[in-house]
Amino acid sequence: MTLKSFVINYLHYQLIHPYLNISIMSKIKHGSPLLFYISSLVIIGLLFISVSSLFEAQASQGDPFFFLRKQALWVGIGFLLFLISSVLNLEFFRKYSFYFYLFSIILLIAVLIPGLGVKVLGARRWFDLGPINIQPSEIFKLISVIFFSALFADPKQSTFKNLFLFLIPAFTLIVFEPNLSTAILIGAIVFSIYYLSGGPNFPLFLTFLIFFVLGIGLVIFSPYRLARFKTLLNQEENPNQNYHRQQIIISLASGGWSGKGIANSDQKYKFLPKISTDSILAIVGEETGFIGLSGLIFLFISLVVYLFKLAKVVIKPFEKLLVSGFACWLSYQALINFSAIVSLIPLTGIPFPFISYGGSSLLTLFIAAGLVRNIEKRHLSLLYSPNANLKKNRFNRHSPHSRH
Repeated sequence: MTLKSFVINYLHYQLIHPYLNISIMSKIKHGSPLLFYISSLVIIGLLFISVSSLFEAQASQGDPFFFLRKQALWVGIGFLLFLISSVLNLEFFRKYSFYFYLFSIILLIAVLIPGLGVKVLGARRWFDLGPINIQPSEIFKLISVIFFSALFADPKQSTFKNLFLFLIPAFTLIVFEPNLSTAILIGAIVFSIYYLSGGPNFPLFLTFLIFFVLGIGLVIFSPYRLARFKTLLNQEENPNQNYHRQQIIISLASGGWSGKGIANSDQKYKFLPKISTDSILAIVGEETGFIGLSGLIFLFISLVVYLFKLAKVVIKPFEKLLVSGFACWLSYQALINFSAIVSLIPLTGIPFPFISYGGSSLLTLFIAAGLVRNIEKRHLSLLYSPNANLKKNRFNRHSPHSRH
């Protein structure tokens, strides 16, 4: 069987076949809501990249289909990684999670070394491997969910000491790139995994307070961060520095309730910068309006809610935290991107999951989704069982992971 036929048969079996069967139990047994949600988001992302990035790609690359072609390639590789990770033994990831953690720390150190890491716009965040650029912080984001889920799955290891000991090195290295927004995102994910594992509340609050004060200090004593924050507070006083944000607001406002129609955006022609990455939601809002953008957000929220429901019925602590950690990752990353789009926080460069253009982010998301699919296959029938009530589940009644 060729790779192409394998992928087609897999998607047919997981996504289409269950809905051709009249039996509800067959849908529950063979369907994959996770794959449905992710496929829907990826298709929407490709659609809007295809209609919004043509002018940007022509101007910057000399090829109107450059971004679409690369994103389609990332999606194809991503689905292949999804299929592979969905059949791997999760015990392998749990057992060797510490070595994955060490590997990711080495990458974060290496990217800061001149000659290894590529410096772009004052930030050293990428490895240039010729046709592709690899962002170590995105790799650590994936590994942090795996490692801290494995670590905190053991109640004896779910301590403030371990939280501080293993988070601080990575947080510091990512801040040095500098990439404060990603460091904050990873910190929020790890804090959530620690909380959901049943860790003590006071150390969690104390750590959050420390990181909050540290974050304020990093903004105050960093000229470029402070300038961006002042620009956010005084948008009318800095029209040149605030150009990107103003164009995003114009895009969203011009969309109205129902939008201008697919591919009818005016802002994508010269006005709106970074259309395929930071500003993709602005184009969605302009072309589909408040209704279309709300529909996309609803689809995304449905995915997150489904993941938390799945986590409730998972029995093994590591797998439970892994699913919850992935849900937190999606939630916080989407929230940061959306907040920047509506001018609640400065623009950060954090992509919207499965929608924005980007290779490293998309591939790590697909790998994480594949691991969750691995868990979903074994718990889907329990999830839709009439008796799938957490309070009646004797495996969870006395579990230290009782905050799910």
